[in-house]
Amino acid sequence: MVVPYRPLVQSLLTSRRSHSEKSTVRAKKSDHEISRRHLLKGTIGLAGIGCASSFLASPSLASPAISAEQELEVFSWQGYFSDEMIAEFKKDTGIQIYLTEYDSNSEALLTLKATKGYGFDLVFPSSSFLTNWYLAKDLLRPIEEEKLNLDLIHSSILKNAENMGTIYRGRRYALPFAWGCEGIVFDSILRDYQPGELSWNDQWSIENKGFVATRPESALTSMALMLDGTGERLNSAYVNEDLARQILGEALLFAQEHKSHVRQFWMDTEGLASAFTLNNCVIGQGWGGAAHTLWKQTTSRFKFLAPKEGALAWMDTLAIPEGSQNVDQSYELINWLFSPKGAGMFMAYSGYNSAVKDAHEELDLAAQERFNFSYDDGKMIDDLYWLKPEVAWFKDLRDVYVRKYIEA
Repeated sequence: MVVPYRPLVQSLLTSRRSHSEKSTVRAKKSDHEISRRHLLKGTIGLAGIGCASSFLASPSLASPAISAEQELEVFSWQGYFSDEMIAEFKKDTGIQIYLTEYDSNSEALLTLKATKGYGFDLVFPSSSFLTNWYLAKDLLRPIEEEKLNLDLIHSSILKNAENMGTIYRGRRYALPFAWGCEGIVFDSILRDYQPGELSWNDQWSIENKGFVATRPESALTSMALMLDGTGERLNSAYVNEDLARQILGEALLFAQEHKSHVRQFWMDTEGLASAFTLNNCVIGQGWGGAAHTLWKQTTSRFKFLAPKEGALAWMDTLAIPEGSQNVDQSYELINWLFSPKGAGMFMAYSGYNSAVKDAHEELDLAAQERFNFSYDDGKMIDDLYWLKPEVAWFKDLRDVYVRKYIEA
């Protein structure tokens, strides 16, 4: 499907990447989980964000987009919208989506800051980055809840989203849209772990000594959660440096004592896959999307489970920029994305989970079975441990403990 160019919006990102290949801005798909999961755990302040490129300073970009009743400018993460989704939405509503993609929270925020909130009708900030949008002031418009059916969203996800910043100064500015998590990958031929029973601690049992694959940064977080049990102390550690040192210290001690269990540290999707397919790892911590891909590629040999203490989860939200010229059309798209049809198409294309309850039931039977096994028929969604925004001192402190773990 070829969609006509939108000159104003296309000019926003011209200096960063070419759009000559397709007018829906279907940029080459990057390793989404690798780049984004680090960004989702980035600092909450804007100090760590570099200065905008010179193209962002152009005053001509601050003018509003031309309003059109049947058009919608969407500014989305790479890999969130397929051509089929865009075509189906137009078929259902008559509204044409013009899609521009970004690959970092910083890029999205800096672009909308440069245009003073104009140029786009929908954007998808990560929950861990919402505070940055609020600090930038007047970039997002409050959600008109009467235009939506919030009951379609999984109740625990909606509640946790509110605690993570979708409500600001008493008003809702964003809605939960997509989520993913880190849990445990294991060889189902050699281990028989079951939903609702597996613990983070099972990685470190005697039988798994020398057969664990893990990512050092994530491992310390899951160890802290495992030693905590409820996550309450870990939550407090994000805002209390003395407590953070204590909790990270306890996690590091456990990690050092069990270093001999680790067969391979992995850092990216390829490393995670090769740890199991080439290096004979039996169990380990892994990203859900990459793990489900491995699950499919190995004919269900390697499976994925959310641990009973809670998988480490992230969330992307959706929001309407203050300068949107097509607000009613934005709500039509939000409602479509929250419908079983839209949510199912999103999950099938992106590989991420939808915040819509029971959206997985729109997938093929094999994908439904993987989801139900991984999350114990959805019960483990209530127990997800949602990763918190990290201020600069926490990230720097954690990096110190990660280095100590690697060098132990």
